[in-house]
Amino acid sequence: MKNSLLSWLACVMLLMFSLPGYSFDNGATWFGYSNTPNIAGARTIGMGGTSVASVNDATASLANPAALVRLTKTEFRVDGTFRHIESVSHPGKDNIGTGESISLGLHVDETNQIDPVLVALATPMKNGQTVLSLFYHEFMPYDRSVTATDPISGSIAEMHNVMFDLDEFGISVAHSLLDSQFAIGLSVSLVTPNMLITSKQDRTPQPGSFDGVEFTSYGSQTEQEPIWRFGLLYQPNETMAFGINYTLTQNTEYTMTTANSATTVNSAQQSGCDGDINIGTLPDGTPTGNWICPSSLLLPTSMSVGFAYTPDDVWTFAIEATRINYSGIVEFHAAYAYPGGDVTVIQSNNDFVAKDIIEIHLGLEYRTMFKQYPLALRAGYYLDPAHDIRYLGTDTTSKLIYPGGEDVQHLSVGVGIPFTESFQFDMAYDAADDNSYRLALSFAYRY
Repeated sequence: MKNSLLSWLACVMLLMFSLPGYSFDNGATWFGYSNTPNIAGARTIGMGGTSVASVNDATASLANPAALVRLTKTEFRVDGTFRHIESVSHPGKDNIGTGESISLGLHVDETNQIDPVLVALATPMKNGQTVLSLFYHEFMPYDRSVTATDPISGSIAEMHNVMFDLDEFGISVAHSLLDSQFAIGLSVSLVTPNMLITSKQDRTPQPGSFDGVEFTSYGSQTEQEPIWRFGLLYQPNETMAFGINYTLTQNTEYTMTTANSATTVNSAQQSGCDGDINIGTLPDGTPTGNWICPSSLLLPTSMSVGFAYTPDDVWTFAIEATRINYSGIVEFHAAYAYPGGDVTVIQSNNDFVAKDIIEIHLGLEYRTMFKQYPLALRAGYYLDPAHDIRYLGTDTTSKLIYPGGEDVQHLSVGVGIPFTESFQFDMAYDAADDNSYRLALSFAYRY
């Protein structure tokens, strides 16, 4: 049993490293991974994520480049968020005699963090019909701690610390047509992945013992790929607006380097990785070395369609639908599963599914006067379908890691305060029924 458990743990470590031609693998490292590429700014978040038809600031660089034509002054803005996600725990099961694979216990916790989501500078050109924007955007920030517990010994089997994000630097341009009733926009950016995974594994799991052999992986950019955003804005009159944003993504190429990873020797060689596993040894005799693997991150395309109604100078109502195409990017590398500790089951891409999802967003804004300055009050609601992967095979641990997720409902509130004609501060709070929440702050200077 001890030898089979060691083989099991070795294979789990194998699964946590990204390999050629695949997106994120099906290890515990990527528990709950999801993708939301275009939501930024306290006004947008306070209005339930509605933006494609209602956005009126430089966050249009992401939400709908065509809506940049609404800017009449140069705007410099900084947007940030504080995120909190509840920890997730699942007990392990040995499943001896059941014919099912051994299941590690799983505890996942995300570090509370502040992220500089967007920095943008947008300025109208001399003719007034064209607006240009430069921006930096960080999305999919992922900073999590994952602990796996051996159900047989009760001791810690693995500990993972994962930091990951995508940074993009881009330019957007918008141009108005037909007496400003119609506008087109284009945004293009180059994306850089940043990834660091530090893991510790117990090679000899016994009650109360943890030898903590450390493995480190990091991703480095090998090639920058563009993200394209195409925007349309139609305003038939002063009260109504229709907006469309189509986001086209590319496979982001990077190199994954795995340091001190003796357990990945077989899969690394089979997957085309280069390196020398015997370039040195630790004091206890553990082989050390690097495996360098060319990899790619597959990102989903998305499309948003929205409508905004502004009957007067006080109210704005917005509704939006966003479709994210996950089904075309579910690719995983999972060589083994472990029924009764016997390495016999081969997992394949067919064992994993991720459905395309449609998000529905509702938002409103009320503008009033307070101490001679307009105060904007906002509220919103949206249904966030499960952005998660479902495992259909027989491996029990994979079933825990990828159960398919749950739909989550969000309620949001926000406020916008212009301290002067040039400087504005916005904040928003987004609370979900899974006990997660997000606080967004925005600072904008217009001149």
